[in-house]
Amino acid sequence: MATPSDRSRQMQKTATSTSSSGYLYHQVCKKHPNFRACIGCQKCDVPVCEKCLVGEHNGHNLIELEKLYQNRKEKLEQKLPTVRSELTKFETELERVKRRQKEVSENIDTVKGEIECHFESAISAFEDFKRQLLNRVDLKTSTSLHLLKDQEKHLQTCIQKMLEYIVNFQNADLEKKISFILYSACSTEEFIPEHCPLSFKPGIVKYSKGCIEKSVMHKLSGYVFEKQDNATILEKEAIQVIKTINLNQADVLSLSSDSGLYWVFLSNKNHFEKYNEKGVCVEEIKVDLQSTRNKPFCIVDNTGVHAIYRTGTNKLSMLKHSQQKSFIDVAPLRITCLCLTRIGEILAGLVKLTKENYFGIARYSLEGERKQFITQMMKKWEREPILEGLVYRTYITENINGDICLSGETSLTKVVNIIRPNGDHRFTYEGKEASMSQPFLPRGICTNELGNILIADESNHGIHVLNKDGGFLTMLTIPDDPRASPISLCLDHHNNICIGCADGKIKILKYLG
Repeated sequence: MATPSDRSRQMQKTATSTSSSGYLYHQVCKKHPNFRACIGCQKCDVPVCEKCLVGEHNGHNLIELEKLYQNRKEKLEQKLPTVRSELTKFETELERVKRRQKEVSENIDTVKGEIECHFESAISAFEDFKRQLLNRVDLKTSTSLHLLKDQEKHLQTCIQKMLEYIVNFQNADLEKKISFILYSACSTEEFIPEHCPLSFKPGIVKYSKGCIEKSVMHKLSGYVFEKQDNATILEKEAIQVIKTINLNQADVLSLSSDSGLYWVFLSNKNHFEKYNEKGVCVEEIKVDLQSTRNKPFCIVDNTGVHAIYRTGTNKLSMLKHSQQKSFIDVAPLRITCLCLTRIGEILAGLVKLTKENYFGIARYSLEGERKQFITQMMKKWEREPILEGLVYRTYITENINGDICLSGETSLTKVVNIIRPNGDHRFTYEGKEASMSQPFLPRGICTNELGNILIADESNHGIHVLNKDGGFLTMLTIPDDPRASPISLCLDHHNNICIGCADGKIKILKYLG
């Protein structure tokens, strides 16, 4: 092994032989600023100084600094085209970010202007209506006062004539009194009307406050949201009620559409029923679900399977070619929600009733094989709360991008969670973006062909519409019955939205062009 003195002599010899490239030897050692780096460490591929050789680089093979320089130069030159290519991308993206900054900065004045204009218009409308009411008060009061003035004048005239009558009849001057008696008319009709004018007095003007409709306040209040590029905003005015199907006075807890027929589970019954568009029950499946709050159900219409449903807290059955058979048993877990995926698989929400109520999502084939299981994720040795406590009324669906959408009522909160197919959490929606008069109470959930997410809100009598990335689009109400409370949702084969309501009705709405 070479001694430090041998290495020093080798470094001096190398320095002499490369005097033509002496500029390389003016490099200061990164580790020891008081020493020059005049040789390279072949193992570590870095310039080193004398102090490095007796330290961390002791025993390493050495290489001439020029050789090290050439080796590193070649490596860096190989990466240069990639760096230049990436530089262009980053510069382009930087320009986009700068443009976006400018757009965002300029947009604030536009949005504030729109808000100011909207509220000025609304306030102006209220002011106009207020002026109309005030003018009406003035007009009615003025008319009444004129009428009362006329009555006052007429009464004063009558009173004056009556007083004159009494004075003349009781005149102390006997000659005048006798003259009055002999020559005055004996009738009093001239100055005493048949009816006293006070019998026709006008009424007193009053004001009834009336009530401020919540729909008016919603339009007045508005909302502020982030609209993603190319996002579609649904306009409420485009919504049409196609038909209403009356079942009975009970909650439609679950609803599925099957080519003009509707499978439902009603809160006052203990079996699934199939209704036609006239509200006539054409088929039923008896089950034992009275002790459960969730009534999951899904329709499969492209493989000969007519229905998949839950027969107990932990069992799924299938109705195929009019034959019923049990094909999935998840005991000791319990099934809380159920849906069909785009490729004909089943997503089921499963819960283990413990102190903490563990929740998971299982993916099954139509043969009953479990293909995936998603449970709480672990971060920093703690569970994420996105799948925790979903024991109560829970609904599930799959979006066009494969996202799993959960709408549920936990023991603490009412939320909608969107989860990627691999189980990663995408976002949570708590209804704060919508103008609501009551706390958010999510029920049924479904998605449309645009990837929009629709969530029934039983408390606020509406349906929240989000884009696939969680951006709030609008709040829908049922046009012919704005006080209806939606509970369950699905789409029919025409992409109309079917709404199961708390009053036992199914509302079919056309809301896409």
